[in-house]
Amino acid sequence: MTRARTATRKSPPRPARNGRTTATPARRVNRELRAQLLRLDRLDSTLRAAWVATEFKDRRLERKLEALTSAGIDWLREVLKTHGWPGHSLVGTSAAAAAWRLVQHAECSVTFQRRCLKLLRDAAERGEVPIQQVAYLTDVVRMREGKKQLYGTKFRKVKGELVPYPIEKPDAVDARRRQMNLPSLEAYARRLRRQFLPS
Repeated sequence: MTRARTATRKSPPRPARNGRTTATPARRVNRELRAQLLRLDRLDSTLRAAWVATEFKDRRLERKLEALTSAGIDWLREVLKTHGWPGHSLVGTSAAAAAWRLVQHAECSVTFQRRCLKLLRDAAERGEVPIQQVAYLTDVVRMREGKKQLYGTKFRKVKGELVPYPIEKPDAVDARRRQMNLPSLEAYARRLRRQFLPS
């Protein structure tokens, strides 16, 4: 776990997606926000792992997850009003990733997820979050809107095999993935299958 900074120091310039260098203003890590995000993430991870182990059949665990995520999203709405997207300079790398996972897992309004996607994209442009996070949340939002995913980040089990949900123009997916610093779809699929379909 990354330790919170106790003193403000000047942040080095960060490369933006367009290749230009952008300066991130010096900022003190908000330890309270960081701790809450990491706490939510730990609880979610524990409950989600247990739910996955039941092959998503345990309704009690599912209800607990839904309640946790709903409370987390309500809290995050207020954070966004006050601070904007919680990126690296505000909450540290681990907690920023926790905020991204919270929004991905939420069954909240797609309007809110679209708003989060815009804030996340802006944060990535400033070097505050990895661009890969934008790809994952883009696929979540598109699928909730009834569209095909762009980056192939979401998979499902079909006849015992993990396969991607439908992808827009699949012949171009690896080119899109490269733009987002993601491995090829084939390499990603192998990793998921090793993780979720152990031999």
